[in-house]
Amino acid sequence: MQDRQEIFHRSPHNPILTPHDLPFRAVGVLNPGAAERDGEVILLLRVENVNGISDIYRARSRNGATDWQIDKEPVLRHGLKEWHYEEWGCEDARVTYVPEDACWYVTYVAFSQMGPAVAIARTTDMENFERLCLLGATNDKDGVLFPARFGGDYAILHRPDAGGYQHIWSAYSRDLIRWGEPHVVLQERGGPEWDAVRVGAGPPPIRTAKGWLLIYHGVKTYGAGPLYRAGVALLDSDVPYKVVARSHEFVFQPEAPYELSGLLPNVVFPTGALIRGDEIWMYYGAADRCVGLATAKLSDLLAVLDV
Repeated sequence: MQDRQEIFHRSPHNPILTPHDLPFRAVGVLNPGAAERDGEVILLLRVENVNGISDIYRARSRNGATDWQIDKEPVLRHGLKEWHYEEWGCEDARVTYVPEDACWYVTYVAFSQMGPAVAIARTTDMENFERLCLLGATNDKDGVLFPARFGGDYAILHRPDAGGYQHIWSAYSRDLIRWGEPHVVLQERGGPEWDAVRVGAGPPPIRTAKGWLLIYHGVKTYGAGPLYRAGVALLDSDVPYKVVARSHEFVFQPEAPYELSGLLPNVVFPTGALIRGDEIWMYYGAADRCVGLATAKLSDLLAVLDV
């Protein structure tokens, strides 16, 4: 069996985006959602400004690794009067294209004095964004939609905080407004495991012949603080809250200097993924300071799951 550390390969251009690449001052650029449109890779970046509040900005690149063009104004800005649950920021976008609807859905964290909540917006052109709703109450993060409907229903993964227990749950909706039928999908493992104290969905699940491939982050606490790594799981093609397989070991962990040192050290936090041929291009936040890109063979990730 191959070395787990070699499944993902970091881009030689890493970190592909840092605060110094932005056309304005900022503390950090991190946790991007990813999409492709008209021959361009588009990242929706969380940018923490010098006031400490985050908004979501758009970056574009022809090759998905270099020569990024970054908008000077956010596409999702905090502080709008009619969206008071975003008064403290818009964070951590994930982007899902649903072919049936011919549009992208953006799930992100709406942050306010009430706490974090999962918000949903949509766009048909990656320029104009329409806010739709909150998934539910606050103390919830890591919302990500499946790129398909199940019996006419949308499905979402999210990570509510239930009194310190932070598992990945699912919910269903016919209209993207009213959500129900909750199921626990992936639990934090507890004990000494690498994903013992917290798990959360990463990029949108990826359809494969064997099921939905989910890249997720897991957290373990050491003496120096939390360590964020990435693992994979396989969900049933038709009943996506059913777990077919789950990696016992992580597949990606902080090793590079820009991952080990930053605003929150020892963090890799995958939020965007593109399929390029037989490869997955995974975009991730590194140490809450910058953005990295790592690639892996889809077959290698499925091999980890022994399916």
